[in-house]
Amino acid sequence: MKRVGFVLLLLLGVGLSTGLAVAELTASQWLDRESIKVGDTAVVTLNLIYVGDNATQASVVPVIPYGLTTPGPGMYMVTLYPGQPETVSYPVIAGQPGYYDVISSISYTEYGFVRELQMVSPLVVINQSPESPPGAPPSGPEDMPPLEPGPGMPNVVPPKQPI
Repeated sequence: MKRVGFVLLLLLGVGLSTGLAVAELTASQWLDRESIKVGDTAVVTLNLIYVGDNATQASVVPVIPYGLTTPGPGMYMVTLYPGQPETVSYPVIAGQPGYYDVISSISYTEYGFVRELQMVSPLVVINQSPESPPGAPPSGPEDMPPLEPGPGMPNVVPPKQPI
């Protein structure tokens, strides 16, 4: 049992003295608009910064829920160089009204291990307000013009009130 403790301490000391390999990917995501109408487009933008010893490849895959579409490719590849920010953008088109989470799945390799992270941005899609076609009838009683005598309607004048 003493030997196991000694070996663990020895490994910890070797790791601390040689320095541990540390790499990290920092990502942020935002939409150019928080709310759009059906048929409109929002642009998703990701900012990626890799901190490591060597360059690495990263893939960004849009995870688009039903009700939204993206006309772009299914995956964006980018080479990340240590300390240099890279930007990935793609459009999202609203097909149906609702509340959506726009997700970007990011994968990269760090010292031989595949790492993944997901970025999420909320998007609200509203229905376009229906426009009345020209010459359409009024929609309610408050929009109705006052009645005027017409054919078949008597022209009745209300009696005057005494003062």
